[in-house]
This record gives sequence, structure tokens and C-alpha cells, in this order.
Amino acid sequence: MNPLDRLLGEELSRCLDRIAGSYGEGTLAFINAHHPGLRCRIDEKENQLAALRLELLERYAAWQAAMKDLEDLWALAELKRSEPRAA
Repeated sequence: MNPLDRLLGEELSRCLDRIAGSYGEGTLAFINAHHPGLRCRIDEKENQLAALRLELLERYAAWQAAMKDLEDLWALAELKRSEPRAA
């Protein structure tokens, strides 16, 4: 698990803990029965969070790859510098 994945997981856990600790038992059943529109909005926001998490992780993987490429290019530059020069 990379550092960003760990951070996002911790933030989500804290959010879910706050939600679980703030609302009484039966709230979900109540909104399902009496406020389906609100339940739909909650589902949409949960889906948005999941999609954003995936996007962030994909972008972070691209970030890590670009850093590795940069390091490799600098290593190549050093190899080129130390090569014997052709006459």
C-alpha cells in the first residue's frame, strides 16, 4: 500500500467513524423508507468519493513513474558524462 492509499484509507475511516458515531441506529432504514431521494444523494456522493480515490491513486502512480523516469534520465546523463569521448 502506497502512502497516498494509506492516507486516503485513514481519512475515509475517520469520516465513517464520525458518521457512525453521530447518527442513531435506524437512520439508514428511515431514509430508505421515507427519503429515497436523500439516500440516492448519499449513494451518489459515496460513488463520487470512490471514483475520486481511484483517480488520485492512478495519478499518484503516474507521479511515481515520472519521478523514476527523471531519476533514470539523470543516471543516463551521468553515464554519458563519464563515457570516453569518441575522437
